[in-house]
Amino acid sequence: MLSSPLAVNDVSSSCDSLATTDCEDASPVKLTLHLIGNAHLDPVWLWDRREGMNEGIATCRAMVGLLREFPEFRFIRGEAAIYSYIEQHAPDLFADIAGLIQEGRWDVVGGNWIQPDTNLPSTEAMLRQFIRGKEYFRRTFGVEVRTAWAADSFGHSAGLPEILKAAGMENFAFTRPQAAIFPLPSQAFWWRSRSGARILAYRPHDGWYASERAGIGERLDACLERAEEEGAETAALFYGLGNHGGGPSRRHLREIREWISQHPEVEVRHSGLHSFFGELRAELDRRGEDSIPTVEGELNFCLRGCSASVARFKYAYRRTEAQLMRAERASTFCGLPDEASDGFTGLKDAWDAVLFNAFHDILPGSSIERAYADQLAQLGFAATKAQDEETSALLQLARRIDTRSGAWTVPPDHAQPQPVIVWNPHPWAIRSQVEVEVSLDHRPLWPYEGRTEEIPLVVVDAAQGKALPHQIIAEEHDSFRHIPWRRRVVVPVDVPPLGWTLLQMGIDPGANVEAPEMSPAAPRFRCDAVVGEDAVHFTREGNAWLPGGMQIRLYEDTWGAWGGMNEEQDSWLLTKEIERLTIVETEVVESGPLRFATWVRFAGKDVRSTIELTIQIDGRTDAIQISGRALLADRGVRMKLVVPATGANGWAEYAVPGGEVARAACGEVSGNLWVRAGSGENRIGFASDVLYGFDTTKDELRATIARTSRYASDVHYARHERPWQPCADLGEHVFRAMLTPTVDSLARWSDELQTPLVSLTVPAFAARAEAELPARDSMFHLDQPCIRLLGVTKGSGSTVIIRLQNLSDAPISRITGRCFGADFELTKMLPHEIAAWELVRAKDKPDFIKSSKQNTLQ
Repeated sequence: MLSSPLAVNDVSSSCDSLATTDCEDASPVKLTLHLIGNAHLDPVWLWDRREGMNEGIATCRAMVGLLREFPEFRFIRGEAAIYSYIEQHAPDLFADIAGLIQEGRWDVVGGNWIQPDTNLPSTEAMLRQFIRGKEYFRRTFGVEVRTAWAADSFGHSAGLPEILKAAGMENFAFTRPQAAIFPLPSQAFWWRSRSGARILAYRPHDGWYASERAGIGERLDACLERAEEEGAETAALFYGLGNHGGGPSRRHLREIREWISQHPEVEVRHSGLHSFFGELRAELDRRGEDSIPTVEGELNFCLRGCSASVARFKYAYRRTEAQLMRAERASTFCGLPDEASDGFTGLKDAWDAVLFNAFHDILPGSSIERAYADQLAQLGFAATKAQDEETSALLQLARRIDTRSGAWTVPPDHAQPQPVIVWNPHPWAIRSQVEVEVSLDHRPLWPYEGRTEEIPLVVVDAAQGKALPHQIIAEEHDSFRHIPWRRRVVVPVDVPPLGWTLLQMGIDPGANVEAPEMSPAAPRFRCDAVVGEDAVHFTREGNAWLPGGMQIRLYEDTWGAWGGMNEEQDSWLLTKEIERLTIVETEVVESGPLRFATWVRFAGKDVRSTIELTIQIDGRTDAIQISGRALLADRGVRMKLVVPATGANGWAEYAVPGGEVARAACGEVSGNLWVRAGSGENRIGFASDVLYGFDTTKDELRATIARTSRYASDVHYARHERPWQPCADLGEHVFRAMLTPTVDSLARWSDELQTPLVSLTVPAFAARAEAELPARDSMFHLDQPCIRLLGVTKGSGSTVIIRLQNLSDAPISRITGRCFGADFELTKMLPHEIAAWELVRAKDKPDFIKSSKQNTLQ
């Protein structure tokens, strides 16, 4: 029997009854009911971005009119992206809103750029929602938003309290999952993170952010009844037409006036979220903070199909998110250390695009097909900006290095060696292998036609002045097969933390470079793939590993984009296996000495979907690397990669926004970079650069590659029904993954998988003498392995802002590192805490960096 998702949460309260009071003779306190007028607006859902954002203008204009007509009315509005759109396209309306904010009648809430999904983005991307949103609200309206608002996000990560606390948020209102799916002991509760960070949270009794045109009186009655059951003195009702904007209507406001006149025993206030939480906190001051329960863990699950829907978009989002963070690190550290800055790189517009696409109906995969064409284009813009920024930064770095270093002398009229910068975007050293491809000359090497194996190819480590062993692998093209022109190699490198190493690659016709010794480490793993079998089998150090092997399976999944709308068990168990694909072709495509690779193609007998896996093994890493290319050609199916994971009865640990969470086997769930499953000798770590959906049984870990559900559909159709209706994710999907028994290294290795070493060919020129850098060096590093660098940005002037998280269960009293060649020391971090520091070079001590912890993230 599967454990309930609630089993991993801890709910505690020191009170036997939430309705108890300190004294039986105390006079009853009049209930204060806060009416929270709002207009939930999906900028993208059953419509495209243009329609959704324009509705933001229409809705806010209507609300301004109602605020003038009804003096008691108050309205809340979050999402800086919508305010920014209004500022740009309706400046008169924007001025009216600014005036109402100053009057205290329009409450700016949420604090984020857009209302994101809170299970799928990275920790840094979630932090950036608040950094960007709060900065906009602070600069534009002079307000400090303290209350987060997730009207419609599909469940919430166990690490979200950590993110909210780090972002300076004190309160959190939300509606999903609803009580019927995820019971909570009361509407108000403390939500506590693993570090002890505590957020005052509130989920309205009916789990809804909006209201229909009719029935407001009945909802008020139900709200009153629930508050009386809980013995609460302060309660809230959220109302107003929503989804496609709308907001409270005249009918709502008139019916509310009538209801108030019939209930003199209740103090009814048209209110905002900040006012409501302020009064709720005052009540807790009177009654005691322990008069409401404390909840720990995630607020999940609902609408579980969204962990895998529209994988094509999810893949693009995850890659763009990673590319943007990588570019920002290069941009921050590859400029001159004392270079002035206004606090922003050239990536603000790119970040805005990525943050927008984390919206809770875009990233989860619940919007229409036409909308995804637009949003993929917007992600493409962000990815291009990130790539351009990173390239510019690395070229600036190369300009400060003598990129001729390590080059050898070539005869006249021969191509010079090609300099290659290998950049490490992580704050730890990486000893790995990197693929490098260069053109050996401006034209094909005709003298070597038909004897390509005789090319005197050399790769030199410029810092050591020594040739490196290398293995020639297939180029990315299939032209000029008998005439060498470009060459691609695998080469071992040691790259310092957030640093670089310079390579030279080319031909050495004069044999000037001494040949390297080829003594690669023996690979720990062996891969066996046999045509006709349904699994790839592995051995590790001569012993069977993952008994049963790695399989590819198709399951029937005919649920809509959201999966089960009401958490129907069949929608998240998916027990109907259609077919286990079998191996139909296999080929050894790389045979050492540095790396071994086997290509395997799986296909089915009764299905058309196929998948190709290239399984790579080398001697430097205790892991198996997988490059996958899946072709989904069947409707209403879910393709999964399946590996054995025994000994833990289905329990597994998942990376999630803000940290990690342990879960019992509970069907389809979301995760981020990695999963740890199994126990003892059967412990296994899985990581991927793009996959989000997983499930476990007592014997297996299963990762969803894609599901072919219908776009924006909440109907449970059979696979053959309505064949003219488009299904998402029919077609090709490319991903990378990793399997390892060394789970203690999984967090770092998954970061390296998601954000690999960068190899960039650069021009050969002498560096400026006054700023020359060596052929290998580091810009920044952290000494403690348990401290994760989340993000880094250039601050004002010559400062650097770093955001860190302590991933361990223990406090860290002293964190040390180096930045721009100078030492720094940071103050204490609590277990799992997220914090930011500003680093600036001390004027009186050039070799020391001053650090100051930030009260809120910047």
